[in-house]
Amino acid sequence: MLTTLNPDGPPRPGRRRRLLAAVGLAAALVAPASPANAALPTTPPAPPAPTAASGNAPAAAASGTAPQAAAGTASRTAPGPAPAAAADGFASVHALGQNGTTGGAGGPVVTVTTTAQFLDHIARPGPYVVQVAGTITLPAGGNDGMWNVASDKTIVGLGDDATLAGGGLNIGVPVDDDVTSPPANAVHNIIIRNLHLTGATDDLINVQMFSHHIWIDHNEFSDGDDGAVDIKRGSDFVTVSWNHFHDHDKTLLLGHDEDAGPQDIGRLRVTYHHNFFDRSDQRNPRVRFSALAHVYNNHYNDNSYGVASTYDAAVLMENNYFYSVNNPGRVDFSGDLGRIVERGNILVACNHAIETRGTVPDPRGYYPYTLDPAASVPTIVPAGAGPGRTTALAAPASVAPVPAVAGPDGFAAVAALGQNGTTGGAGGPTVTATNAADFLEHIDTVGPLVIQVTGRIAITSKQGVRPNKTIVGVGNAEITGGGLDFYRSYNVIVRNINFTNAEDDAVNVGQNSHHIWIDHNRFSGAVDGSVDIVRGADYVTVSWNHFDHADKSMLIGHSDGSASTDVGRLKVSIHHNFFDNSRQRHPRVRFGEPVHVYNNYFLGNALYGVASTENAGVLVEGNYFRDVPHPLWSASGYADSGPGRAVQRHNVYVGSGAPETNGTVVEPRTYYPYSLDPAADVPALVLAGAGTGRI
Repeated sequence: MLTTLNPDGPPRPGRRRRLLAAVGLAAALVAPASPANAALPTTPPAPPAPTAASGNAPAAAASGTAPQAAAGTASRTAPGPAPAAAADGFASVHALGQNGTTGGAGGPVVTVTTTAQFLDHIARPGPYVVQVAGTITLPAGGNDGMWNVASDKTIVGLGDDATLAGGGLNIGVPVDDDVTSPPANAVHNIIIRNLHLTGATDDLINVQMFSHHIWIDHNEFSDGDDGAVDIKRGSDFVTVSWNHFHDHDKTLLLGHDEDAGPQDIGRLRVTYHHNFFDRSDQRNPRVRFSALAHVYNNHYNDNSYGVASTYDAAVLMENNYFYSVNNPGRVDFSGDLGRIVERGNILVACNHAIETRGTVPDPRGYYPYTLDPAASVPTIVPAGAGPGRTTALAAPASVAPVPAVAGPDGFAAVAALGQNGTTGGAGGPTVTATNAADFLEHIDTVGPLVIQVTGRIAITSKQGVRPNKTIVGVGNAEITGGGLDFYRSYNVIVRNINFTNAEDDAVNVGQNSHHIWIDHNRFSGAVDGSVDIVRGADYVTVSWNHFDHADKSMLIGHSDGSASTDVGRLKVSIHHNFFDNSRQRHPRVRFGEPVHVYNNYFLGNALYGVASTENAGVLVEGNYFRDVPHPLWSASGYADSGPGRAVQRHNVYVGSGAPETNGTVVEPRTYYPYSLDPAADVPALVLAGAGTGRI
């Protein structure tokens, strides 16, 4: 039985925050709007003689919002796999004889450049991946310009300019009001991604007549005559994610009309997440009868209203960000009352609070999900929503082997201590861990192993990892409750994992461990450190991770009394990480040299950015600091620790204090080559690339 959520509960304490509002919105101090709801070893050559970095190069000029990054998709003309990421939300649920939403996976991959080719392939029986190149005009014709899509299709744009113009896509058999249960020929298993849909004479996308398992992701919708995405007449198990809606009136309709209860009641389960409602006036969405509409982490900018729930529809609104929205959420709107539970939303310059009423089912009764903080939504959603932000075509993420990727850079790539860089489990077998028992067995296995983690792994305390392992998440993998411990271990790669709620450290690299690569993970909720590198550890790279509202993000050097183990060690590269309203230690360093901190995005770090203490040598370069009161401590030491050495160069500081520098530092280039991205580009690059789901 599904649990329910109740809006009644103790008031949430007011918290004043400094927020970065994207798309030109000013930073504002706001409070949450309403109460909470319930390889072989070799002997390496000696490194070159260290040289010192010194001086304080002038910082680049502070600038406004950096340009958004966009990555096109690769072209294929032969049979091949479906797009990279897997559906989440309701489209991922196993139901109605369909195991999630896979679209045209397993079928031929075709590239279409003309209207005739496009209409032919989307209507064919069987699975197809239909790649759209350039602009395809859909004729209006006698069907109001709506063109049918058959089951088991992936329709995906190539690059960032693939467009369907003038007409719309219809997903569903013909309307029949007398049909009140799913027919055998109900359309199902459709993926639509990376397209600009515009100028339709009716709907841009219409999902109807018990169609199910539909994933509409990373598209742009504009200037349609009726709905942008309408979902109605018994349709079910749909996800609408990471889309950009603009210059449109009626955006999202869920539930056809007040007479459609016989078809809709108990159905219309839809997930709406990480969409950018950019001056889309209304219906974001407008809901009737839905068994559950889950609306989370969306960015609303200048709308007449956000969500309207009517005719007893169940809506959960959580961790959305509303800016200048007259009515963010309504339950009393042109018809019988609906139900809304809201929690964790932020309202700025809105005329009304979110109306709440009743209880709704908990989405976690259907699928797992991870919330981004509402305060981050105005940054991450405009940077990630719409076409041009999906990855190239690759294997589905569910159980397929992880594709080959480039190896580590920075100190983890250096040949030293008998280790020729960091290769992890390369050369060993690949295994999949879906539960805690299997996972703990695999990380304790002697010899090289590639361990693919799927689903949610709940462990306790810190668990030891033996050498020569690659631990990589597949899909939305999570390790929760405990962490990973490296004790005299080496040659380990940890990638693409959500680490949540560790009861101590999420990752602890200690006791002379070396050659560790920690890359493209997300860290949140650890009681102590997210990543600690201590007790003589060496040759470590921490790259492209998202530290999400963490307290103690990264400690390098255990204590002031650890000089005997740490001096001459603790060489660490820290680059392209997103320190997202994390409080301190980005990192806090004792004794290590050099610690190379470059091209990271520091946002809203309440205590400080980087602290160099106890004669550590830290180079801080090419980073972007926004709203960080103390970007860099060094000459003053920090807390009870004595002063360290720090050099800063080519950083950008916006709304931040002045960095404190001291002395000279060993140049990282005496150990490895690297290239800096311009600091002004760092917010866009890091927001588009850091965290899970980006490898």
